[in-house]
Amino acid sequence: MARITGRIEVLVNGQLLLNKEGAIARGIGISGAPALELEAVIGDNGIHGFAEKPIAAECEVTITDREDISLSELAEIRETGTVIFRTAGGGKEYLMQNATCTRNFEVTGGEGETTVKFVGLKWVESTS
Repeated sequence: MARITGRIEVLVNGQLLLNKEGAIARGIGISGAPALELEAVIGDNGIHGFAEKPIAAECEVTITDREDISLSELAEIRETGTVIFRTAGGGKEYLMQNATCTRNFEVTGGEGETTVKFVGLKWVESTS
């Protein structure tokens, strides 16, 4: 039986983040190609074709902010990040290179949650 991309791990520049449930990889399309969204061009007699709209490949993940995690170091990542979004324990993997952290963090009391977002040009899909 095939593994389902359910529980995931997120690594940034080789560092495994302590991610909470609900991490999202957006802008996944053709592996290795820039992220594009197709928008239907509609006329009186139906669909005439599709317009391509460039979009960012994104990874949004809520992490636990602990003393061994530096939000400042994550914020410094600008067009130099490598983000890996993968099935926990191996399986399907999505790789984004030259990623940028969008910064502007908020940290909650209690569990110390903060949402971190990275954007890039494309995702490369693979399985292990």
